[in-house]
Amino acid sequence: MNDELVKLQQMVTLLTRKADREHQAKVAAEKLLDEKSRELYLAKQLVEESLTSIQEKSDQDIALIKLKSYIESILLDFNQNFLQKPLSNSLLQLLVDDLSAIEQFSTIELVFKNAQQSQSLLRFHAGESIEWQSQPEDSKFAWSADGSQLTININANNEFLGCLRIGISVPQNWMHTIEKQLLVFGDMLLAAYQRQALLDRTLAAKRRAEQSERSTRDFVAMINHELRTPLSGIVGSTELMLKTHLTDEQEALLNTMMQSGELLKVIINDLLDVSKINAGMLQLNETSFSPRQLCDMIKDSFSIQTQKKQLNFKFNYQASIPSYLVGDPDRIKQLFVNLIGNAIKFTEKGSVNVDVQWVNEMFCFTITDTGCGIPQSSIDTIFEPFTQANNRSNRKFEGTGLGLTICRLLVSEMGGHISIDSDENVGSTFSIALPLARAQVNLKMVEAPIENIDISQTSVLVVEDSHTNQMLIKLMLAKLDITPQLASNGQEAIEFLKDNQVDIIFMDCRMPIVDGYEATVILRNQGYNKPIIALTAGTTSTERDLCFTSGMNDIVNKPYKLDDLKQALMKWVAQLSQ
Repeated sequence: MNDELVKLQQMVTLLTRKADREHQAKVAAEKLLDEKSRELYLAKQLVEESLTSIQEKSDQDIALIKLKSYIESILLDFNQNFLQKPLSNSLLQLLVDDLSAIEQFSTIELVFKNAQQSQSLLRFHAGESIEWQSQPEDSKFAWSADGSQLTININANNEFLGCLRIGISVPQNWMHTIEKQLLVFGDMLLAAYQRQALLDRTLAAKRRAEQSERSTRDFVAMINHELRTPLSGIVGSTELMLKTHLTDEQEALLNTMMQSGELLKVIINDLLDVSKINAGMLQLNETSFSPRQLCDMIKDSFSIQTQKKQLNFKFNYQASIPSYLVGDPDRIKQLFVNLIGNAIKFTEKGSVNVDVQWVNEMFCFTITDTGCGIPQSSIDTIFEPFTQANNRSNRKFEGTGLGLTICRLLVSEMGGHISIDSDENVGSTFSIALPLARAQVNLKMVEAPIENIDISQTSVLVVEDSHTNQMLIKLMLAKLDITPQLASNGQEAIEFLKDNQVDIIFMDCRMPIVDGYEATVILRNQGYNKPIIALTAGTTSTERDLCFTSGMNDIVNKPYKLDDLKQALMKWVAQLSQ
């Protein structure tokens, strides 16, 4: 019995201990659960706070990206605009307006130097009106103390061109990014200003060049007229006097006067040719021509000169040269005349030989003389303007020294080349090669010579403002048994032709009241269809073209001779009779 009681007590003690342990475990578990609950609560709060922070940062990043994208879009658009359009006030104001549309920018102001008037500043504004804080002009950018204003200065070579000011409201961590974005606008505006300034300078230089070219053209045309008009009086009067009864002494004096007039004509032509070529006014009048006829004419014209100096003159023409070529026969003739004339002038005894050939599809001619030759030290400069091998005051041979310069310039215009081989006291050889095209031969090229038809019954009106030239042409036409009607300007000619008819008009181009060009246009518009022949001192292609575009049929250049008038009359009387 006692043993059972002891066992029962032991069991109770064990059960009690077990119950205590379970209670303690339950208390510990409840305590642990409570602690874990608090930890979970704190963790939840931390996560929520982190999520809020991340969301806020994400929203800021998205807003910054949107802002950057909008700024870059404006930058791209205006970069293209500034490249395609001139820098204008409307374009700058549009830029300011577009920037002011950005949500974070409350106001925009652009102060910029006027590209056309560099001393003045232009102001462009959009948004709110605020008081701008002063910033130094030498810094590239500057923030206001409170970070609400950003100033981007635009400078070039230490010169202040202007500034871009922005009233801004952005987080502090955005400021560096926005600053870099807006600095690019300053660079864009600087580049646009410099491009516009360069364009303005280029256009101004172009206008000055065009004005200079117009002035040069006007001067050449004016001096051409002013020199040739009195020369026409000298040459014309001398020619007419030579056809009268003269003593031997009078004839010798008049021949000297005629030679001097012809020499003066050559000098004037040379000076004007150089002026025209240097001014870019020379135009080649290319046409089909017979090189054989051209060379025969040149040969005949120099035969008398070489006979007078007792020089042996040979003119060798290769039979294989094409019958017709395309080029400017007047300018090619000028090359022959200058080189052969020089050869004769500088050759006292011996020979002058001309060889004309067709080599490698090029029209080539060589002039060789046995004259004084050119020193090797002068060959490099012989083609320069106003240059002769001997330019001293005691030189033997007169001349302007422009002949070879003109030859070089003309050959260059024709795409050819010129060369010289010379030995002092032995002689010189000048060679020219011109790339001329072959012309297709047709019947129109082979013009029959004008017959010596009767022109004495031709009625002629001469429109000329110079009384001297009126007298001369009247005397010249009298030699052809023609008594012309006279008018002193285009208006008089128009009035005369209202009630009278003539077969041919000789029309001076430069006259007061109504000039020859305008008078011809008026007459053609009124239905006048008879030949009008220009009497002009103008030799530029522009003046020649103006003659034909105004309605004139032909040109006789001053100073003209009796034969020039006769040939023109015979040509057009022949056409009138067809």
